[in-house]
Amino acid sequence: MPVNTFEETDYSQEGSTGKIFLRILSFMKPYWGLMLIFLIAVILTLAIDAYLTYLTKNIIDEGILSGNLTILVNILYQYAALVLVEGGTVFTFVYIVSIVGEKVRFDLRQKLFNHLQSLSLSYYNQTPVGWIMSRVTNDTERVAELVTWGVLDATSGIVSIITSMYFMFEINLHLALIVLAILPLLMFVGIQFQNRILHQYRIVRKINSQITAAYNECITGVRVIKALGREKENLKEFSELTTNMYASSYKAAWISALFLPTVQLISSLALGGVIWYSGVNVNIGGISIGGMQAFLAYI
Repeated sequence: MPVNTFEETDYSQEGSTGKIFLRILSFMKPYWGLMLIFLIAVILTLAIDAYLTYLTKNIIDEGILSGNLTILVNILYQYAALVLVEGGTVFTFVYIVSIVGEKVRFDLRQKLFNHLQSLSLSYYNQTPVGWIMSRVTNDTERVAELVTWGVLDATSGIVSIITSMYFMFEINLHLALIVLAILPLLMFVGIQFQNRILHQYRIVRKINSQITAAYNECITGVRVIKALGREKENLKEFSELTTNMYASSYKAAWISALFLPTVQLISSLALGGVIWYSGVNVNIGGISIGGMQAFLAYI
């Protein structure tokens, strides 16, 4: 059937995304043991990383500024030992997420292939083969990345915020409250960008499926196309698809590129507040040089 007359089911309605995500996460259920080790390794890695930043504060305040060589050497030994442990935890979670990713890809492809065998002939009459191929190949890869590296990104983001805020409150309550004040704004901006980026990339994936379907129909039906002299018509239809793909991809890339500078601009407000408050209170002993350096590193 013509690609431009085929309309796929839209799952972008409100409330559907969460259900689909939970359904996708079910593919990780057989590997819950590995994922538990993965989560522990990620949490340990980020906790150690946050503590290493806190140790730099002690290196500056208790070792360098005080001139105490014994304390400085002890802290450096502790720092080196934690770096070695962190290297092991990083290797652990990267190895596990790679293994689980391959297992999920295998399971998903097997399930998709078995499901395709059970579909009726009417489904294949209504659905372009190229669209099916795009979903089975490209989207399988995206789903596997979501349930592995996507979970890693989400976990690391949450744990980083928690550990960083903990050590910030340990160093200075007032500075921590300054940083904490911008978190609601950052969350609001992040949600707004997420909705817009997700919408654009959904369009991109949809058009990509249509392009793959067009490739399949043009290649398998090349004899009919040439016999009927439809080369120009097919080229025109394909050009429309690629033009739409370019426009949607460009807009998605533009919104994605705008996200990081926006976050950095908001973060600079907290950074400015921290620098101002630290500069004032360093002179009166409210915060140490190492504490100020650690705060800037956490931000």
